Amino acid sequence: MVIPESCPACGSTRYKKNGHTRHGKQHHLCKNCERQFSAGADNLLMAAERRTEIAKLLRERLSLRGICRAVGVSLTRLLHFMVACFATCPDH
Repeated sequence: MVIPESCPACGSTRYKKNGHTRHGKQHHLCKNCERQFSAGADNLLMAAERRTEIAKLLRERLSLRGICRAVGVSLTRLLHFMVACFATCPDH
């Protein structure tokens, strides 16, 4: 998990711990703008190598759960990746 360096809304470094999300992630509360936020998604980004590997496995027509097991990503993350890939395809 990545500890936030500043508030995503105002950029202030003055924040305090403010409980946990329902998934167990730490919540923080900004002392300036009173926005509540949790750790960033920097650790959720997929490497380019993993993206190309997933694209190759999708072309091989493997099952989605099989790809998840082979690559080590969750089914939700794989589906979001597929939606992003399909959005870049031309309409025809």
